[in-house]
Amino acid sequence: KKVVRKKLTSGPALPGKLADCTAQGLNRTELFLVEGDSAGGSAKQARDREYQAIMPLKGKILNTWEVSSDEVLASQEVHDISVAIGIDPDSDDLSQLRYGKICILADADSDGLHIATLLCALFVKHFRALVKHGHVY
Repeated sequence: KKVVRKKLTSGPALPGKLADCTAQGLNRTELFLVEGDSAGGSAKQARDREYQAIMPLKGKILNTWEVSSDEVLASQEVHDISVAIGIDPDSDDLSQLRYGKICILADADSDGLHIATLLCALFVKHFRALVKHGHVY
């Protein structure tokens, strides 16, 4: 069975570590942001390829709470997250949103909690429209 990736109408190429799903509607698609390649590999094996996309992150992301939207994209991890979800930081336009749910999946240890907190700070501060419209889990 051939796997067809979602098409981007314009903009940068999708991040290389993103294991995309094949469905395109926001009703059932989910992006899991996972801590590290090891968890990413396990999540990729357990996912429903039609509706669930997996993007492993490399360790802790930049603390973006006191960073401007211009500076936030200087971080490669944050840039990759932005490209994967299809939304620019501080944008209220969700028309290019690629997933209905963005799920944070981190380890249940102190590092995992820190990573989850940094991701929550990123979404609350720079992707407020996603939080406001209930897309972040």
